[in-house]
Amino acid sequence: DDYEFSLEIFDCAAKCAYAIGDHEKLKLLSNQILVSARSFEGKLNVLCYTINLLCDASLLDKAIEKCTWLLSMLGVEFSWASSRDTTLILVEKMRSILSGHSNEFLLQYIKMKDHSKIIAMKVLSRLNITLVLSRPDFSPVATLQMVELSLTHGMSPMSAIGFVYLGSMLASLGHMREGSRFVKLALNIVQLFGSKELAGEVMAISTQTAAYVEPMQSAIEFHMVGHKSSQEVGDIRSASLNFLLYCGGLFWSGAHLNRVKVRYEEACRFME
Repeated sequence: DDYEFSLEIFDCAAKCAYAIGDHEKLKLLSNQILVSARSFEGKLNVLCYTINLLCDASLLDKAIEKCTWLLSMLGVEFSWASSRDTTLILVEKMRSILSGHSNEFLLQYIKMKDHSKIIAMKVLSRLNITLVLSRPDFSPVATLQMVELSLTHGMSPMSAIGFVYLGSMLASLGHMREGSRFVKLALNIVQLFGSKELAGEVMAISTQTAAYVEPMQSAIEFHMVGHKSSQEVGDIRSASLNFLLYCGGLFWSGAHLNRVKVRYEEACRFME
C-alpha cells in the first residue's frame, strides 16, 4: 500500500543521505520516519543509521548505549559481565561447536529469515567495531554473539562480519589455521549474498590475517581491492582503513621507502 511504499522511499533516501555524508538531511529524514512509522519494525533501519551517526561523530559511549538498548528491544541481551577468563571459555566452546561443521556445510546452512534477528546482527556489527575502539575487552563478546545467532537462526550477510572477526581473534590467540579458515568463510559469505556494502570491512580484517599465512607482498594487494569496493558503495570508513593498512603493509613487506611515502601521502589526501 501507499504507507509501505512511502516508508521504503524514506528508508532509501536516508540510506543515500548517510552514504554521501549529508548528515543534516539524514537527521531530517530520520525524524520523519521515527515520528510517522506505525510500528517499531518500521523504525529499525533508521535507528541503525542513527547509531552510525553517533559513531561517525566519535560519540562512542552514546553509540554503545543506543546499540545495547536496541538489542534489548530486539530480544538480544548483551552481556557486560564477561571477564577475560569467561570469554576465553566461550571462545573454546565455539571452537568445539564449529569444529564439527565444514565451511561447505556452513555456506549451505539455512538462511536467516527473522527480520528482528537480521537487524540485531547489523546492530552487533556496529557495536563490535565501536567496542574495538573504546572497550576492546568486550569486542569478542559481540563477535561470539553474531556467530551464535548465525548458527541458531541461520546465515545472513552480516554473518560475514561475525566470522571475519572470529577468524582474526582466533589467529591472535595462536590458532592461525582456524583463523585463516574463518576469514575465508567470511569472504565466501560476502560472495554468497552479493554483499558489496560489507566487502570493504571484511577485506580489511581478513587481509590482516591472510598476510600471516600468505606472502605479504601479494596478500596486502587485497586491501586496495577492499579500498575500491568500499568507495563504490560509499563506505568511506572502510575505504580509508584499507588504504592505511595497505600502506603499513608496504612498509613491513620491505617496499622502497619512497613508494611507501607516496602511498601514505595519497591516503592522507583521500581522507581530507
